[in-house]
Amino acid sequence: MENNDTQYYDIISANIKKLRTAAKLSQEKMAEKLNCSREFISRVENKKERVSLNMLLKIAELFNVNPKDLFNN
Repeated sequence: MENNDTQYYDIISANIKKLRTAAKLSQEKMAEKLNCSREFISRVENKKERVSLNMLLKIAELFNVNPKDLFNN
């Protein structure tokens, strides 16, 4: 199960970065909008920290996407 978890978090991290860069948001601006730190965004995008369900929902809302889209390869 751990391998599957890691695979999903890798996909989520890549999708978050893609959405952020497509929206032309810096990590700092994204962090401000989500009320978190720039360091947190960096750690998530670099697969060093896993994002919570609550934060996934906030990110999906920020980018106006369905939360399940964050899991798509």
